[in-house]
Amino acid sequence: MIQSVVTTSQRATNAVIEQARQWAIAIGGQFVLRDKRSVPDLLSTYDIPAILIYSGAGPSLVTAQGRHDFHLSMAELRIQHLRRGQTDHLLEALGAIGPVRLLDCTCGFGADSVVASFGLPQGSVIDALESSPLLAAVTQWGLGHFVHGQPDVTAALRRIHLQCHDYEAYLSDAAAPAYDILYFDPMFSHPVWDSPQFLPVRPIMDHHILTMSSIRLARQKARCRVVIKGRRFRELTASFPDVRIYGGTYSRIRYAVLDGWAQQGAN
Repeated sequence: MIQSVVTTSQRATNAVIEQARQWAIAIGGQFVLRDKRSVPDLLSTYDIPAILIYSGAGPSLVTAQGRHDFHLSMAELRIQHLRRGQTDHLLEALGAIGPVRLLDCTCGFGADSVVASFGLPQGSVIDALESSPLLAAVTQWGLGHFVHGQPDVTAALRRIHLQCHDYEAYLSDAAAPAYDILYFDPMFSHPVWDSPQFLPVRPIMDHHILTMSSIRLARQKARCRVVIKGRRFRELTASFPDVRIYGGTYSRIRYAVLDGWAQQGAN
């Protein structure tokens, strides 16, 4: 596991330094004083691919490939579409007609969790997992502290409960809560290599693909359905002929939906 090292911006005040120190403790990381050192120097000194830099605006994840700060990404535009009465393919795939308990197994930047939290019926519970401690730290901070211009978007962020966990281990735990819907966005199964937003985080992400055995486990755990985001579903459709595909005719992104087995086993 990559060590979580936290420092500050070069001109951080004493108050920000203390905030950074406390945040490092909260995420189980190591706080180090900046001491005018450059990012390459810090990465080399501590032999790490990425470092968390805390400022008055919150934390940034910095690698040799670039910088990642919390942002809503495409969730911003998708929420605008929902306000105008347009549909969202993820929400269609989730298929909720009443409050549901959703687990986003691969939270990443959090955009899909935010759209789900904003668009699902009132009373829904949205939990999320992210296996990369560094990315989880930045996304978790954003969900808990980022303030949007629209209060209902800020409220949607606050409703999401993110934990740093590997989804296979989490779903295999008999003590894990039961969920109506399990959602997966295995972002590196078919990576978009020219997408600039992913470049800074590639060195610290979990690159293993979503396996058919993991999908079977998810179906055993889901009370209603399993939803998988992707571009190509050849292996999935061959393994699970009952899969249903949602998405626009001209969209590269589609959603595969499989009924959960947990409810069937309870009947």
